[in-house]
Amino acid sequence: MNKHTEIINAIHDVLANELNIANIDAFSPSARLNEDLYLDSVLVLQILVSLELKLGIDVPDDALNSADFETVETLCNFLLSQIPRVTDEITPPSPLSEITQSQAEEQTEEFEDIKVHCFVSCLCEAIKANAQVDHRPFYFGVWDADVVVDKHYCINYHAEDLNHDFFRHWYEKLYGVEVRPWYQENLSKSDNLLLLQNFLNNKSPTQNIMVMLDMFRLPERENKFNQNPFPHYVLLENSEDPTKLMMCDPDFRWEGLQDKAQVMHAIASDAVAGGYYFDSAHIKPISALAIKDYFLACLNLDNNPMTDAVRLIINEHLGTKHNLLATHLPQALTQLPVLAIRKYAYEHGLAFFMLALDINFDEFEQWCDVIETLVSTYKQIQFRAIKIAKSVTENKHEPHFIATLTNEINQLLAEQDNREFAIKNRLQSLFIQWQTQVGLLNQPTISEVCL
Repeated sequence: MNKHTEIINAIHDVLANELNIANIDAFSPSARLNEDLYLDSVLVLQILVSLELKLGIDVPDDALNSADFETVETLCNFLLSQIPRVTDEITPPSPLSEITQSQAEEQTEEFEDIKVHCFVSCLCEAIKANAQVDHRPFYFGVWDADVVVDKHYCINYHAEDLNHDFFRHWYEKLYGVEVRPWYQENLSKSDNLLLLQNFLNNKSPTQNIMVMLDMFRLPERENKFNQNPFPHYVLLENSEDPTKLMMCDPDFRWEGLQDKAQVMHAIASDAVAGGYYFDSAHIKPISALAIKDYFLACLNLDNNPMTDAVRLIINEHLGTKHNLLATHLPQALTQLPVLAIRKYAYEHGLAFFMLALDINFDEFEQWCDVIETLVSTYKQIQFRAIKIAKSVTENKHEPHFIATLTNEINQLLAEQDNREFAIKNRLQSLFIQWQTQVGLLNQPTISEVCL
């Protein structure tokens, strides 16, 4: 058996016997890890940890975001490249694999181009279609948007008591559009579905209807997270076909017809509840004073809530205060990738101010690299947390190994703080320059509290 076949078999063994994935029948060298085998980024990290132990290799941090993890075949070839002094003949990629690699690059580019917050993205869809307003300032509120750490010290992007009043308030103040709820908490799910149908039937051309649904119940709609459940906001309207709805998913840049019964089934999930409507005909030009007030309400120069949340979760699971288990760390950080992409909102803020100030584009590109590192480093932290959990699960309690990984995590968290504070400080300096440009530097500020 050559190394290529050995590694393919090892990948299958991990998926079937360690991770117990439900779609193992779809396994083949050309199977895509996400779309065919339904593996999210966390499961890919868990595969890599297991294969590191099986194959005696080390996966470098700079490889964790690689397109090499698109298919079983490309993952195999990546692992072969990490094994020193391989003497067996490496099976070259087949034409199918070459096509898949090309597709992987396109799909990775598409994924990296998604927006960063489904509720905000739905609201911005109408703003982007209007030439008199700029959607970028609205993303100021995303980079430090609410992060939930539940009673089990797990990170979450969604919770039953989490609302979007902060964004609704500022959307109206910035753009003049009131975002009203159509979903009624005091009604049953079936009554709310009837209410939604009534709104869809009476929708005007400029009205936008948002609804929260469970994306896990729409398996044909590919997503990169495969969370179960996966609460997500989309825009809906009727189509000419009464059995289909037109669904617009701004966050994943997709629009098309969707089976109406399936959509209603996804909305009926007990894991989701919510919906709003707003009229883009009411959009008004945004004022500099409103932008100033919003920026000051959003820029947190004292701490970085997401990094603080990750640090708390790591410390609590490795400590003894709450009797938490280190083996639960992967589950506790499962939703971190969904949250980490919010940091791309910094690009919107930098772009807004730098374009207004006519600052050299090279600096913007340099900051985009810093933001990319900020996002990807969360994956490095998660990777080490999974290694710790794996070590404990297999009763390989090696104090030095776990201590080394813990120190590395703490160092990465410190680097995250330094990195993010640098971004925020640059935004602050750009903001001051922008205030001078628009004549607001000495104007009084309206104090706003995050709702």
